[in-house]
Amino acid sequence: MSSQTIILQGGEDVRNRTNESLFLAVAELSSTKGILVIPWTQESAEKEMEYAHILFDYFSDCGFKSVYFLKREDTYEQSEKKFSSVDVIYLPGGDPGILYQEMNLKSIQNKLRDFKGVIIGNSAGAIVLSKGGAGDGKFYRGFGITGFFVDVHLELGEGMLYETETSPVIGIPENMWIVVPIKS
Repeated sequence: MSSQTIILQGGEDVRNRTNESLFLAVAELSSTKGILVIPWTQESAEKEMEYAHILFDYFSDCGFKSVYFLKREDTYEQSEKKFSSVDVIYLPGGDPGILYQEMNLKSIQNKLRDFKGVIIGNSAGAIVLSKGGAGDGKFYRGFGITGFFVDVHLELGEGMLYETETSPVIGIPENMWIVVPIKS
């Protein structure tokens, strides 16, 4: 893939695979059949590991032959090898504050800006890929890889949680997603 596409999910129950059709389609389009997960959305290493097992099985069943996980202790070389082995990256749901902080510490946002392929952000991942968004009644900063803010887990009929005059706010309901082609 020579271009970049961002897919932002409003949220998904990965245990029940409520967006499985999305991952089946992305795996079918992937030339490497590899996906890299950046799983840093939990304070508990045990919860993060449990979530990693669920995601490994999910993505393997969807047709990805290689499912890699970026580890906090990965060296620069290990990280580079994982990024260059895939054409799909996944940022899961969880705590957007933790994900933002951990990615910022390792400057992962710069790798994402340069990545050619598909980047999928689910809930917390969507917030971090956007300019920012609301979650759990708080506002979280994002890296601005997309040119707008997001409101994830939007319930139709509910009012917007915040307003901005500088960029649009895109509301994404639970189990729904939007596709954003990024022009280089």
